[in-house]
Amino acid sequence: MNKVRHIDNLVIGAGPAGSVFGYLALKAGLNCLLVDFATFPRDKICGGGLTPKAWRLLDKLMPGIKYDYHPVRHMRFQLDDSPSCEFESEFEIRMTSRKDFDYTLLQYYQQAGGELLKDAFVSFEQQPDGRFLVTMRSGLQLTCNYLIAADGANSRVRRQLLGKPKDQMLFMEEYVPKQGPEEAFVFFSRRFIPGGFYKFSSIGRDIYGYRAPETNRETFRQMLKEFNIPETKLVGANISLHTVQSPIPNIILIGDAGGFANKITGEGLYDAFKTAYNARRAIVEHKPFCETNRQVFRKMKAEERAARFFFSPTGIKFLSFCIHHPRFTKWIFDAKMKRETFFRLR
Repeated sequence: MNKVRHIDNLVIGAGPAGSVFGYLALKAGLNCLLVDFATFPRDKICGGGLTPKAWRLLDKLMPGIKYDYHPVRHMRFQLDDSPSCEFESEFEIRMTSRKDFDYTLLQYYQQAGGELLKDAFVSFEQQPDGRFLVTMRSGLQLTCNYLIAADGANSRVRRQLLGKPKDQMLFMEEYVPKQGPEEAFVFFSRRFIPGGFYKFSSIGRDIYGYRAPETNRETFRQMLKEFNIPETKLVGANISLHTVQSPIPNIILIGDAGGFANKITGEGLYDAFKTAYNARRAIVEHKPFCETNRQVFRKMKAEERAARFFFSPTGIKFLSFCIHHPRFTKWIFDAKMKRETFFRLR
């Protein structure tokens, strides 16, 4: 009988949250293994935008990392038939190809000496000594002190802990050759609240996306026709907007696995990086994740309240006011971006 291998910190998922955690763990001298069934580089359904707070945080966590991106500063917003609100942002949004960006993060981890195992998580059992016995699809079994779930919105670790995710929102996208203005465009409508239709100019292509409570292929097709966008290949992914905590202290949910996505925009890269950092802190400092990640949990609660207001009748009136006053909207947008670029890593 083969001896069961022990890993102090076993990470399920080698996307941004998992790769950043793995790199930080290695730099802290922790024993770590990443597990992912995908063959990298692999496609990922996501606009791939890095806001200023996201790329500045990544620069601090992974010093010297280089990745391809397309800078976008021109912002355009529209509500139903109102005129577009347009302005140049003070700060750039870095549009990446998630296929290449995620692979770059994983390579950074591997170049630091990190190990990647190609396999898929099936289940875990907590042993009498507190360790976890983890079974993989291949039949391989591993034990670990900490089990880090970084396996996305449909996390199998999260499902075993808490059941099916709540408040999932379907995001649909398609990618077409670059054309038209270089911009980030978001269209809001009273017809689909909460939600929006968007376009992001990215590396060699334009990304069109749509999210709404009743999103499906047909409603996305209707939006594409409304904006005279040719239909190519439609893709979709569910994002959980419900943030959760693991009931077992030494199992930590980070990134989309924990529901750490912006409750209004669905953007999750910043919180993937931040929760990875806070998970590393929890292990190194021998503190509960709920303590080291307290600021992010509070932010998630605040975003839930903001989303309820933003998509309420009063919020829609405020949005309408903003769209009719571009200078005011630019001031709010830049102030938000500026505030988000100043943070303290403890």
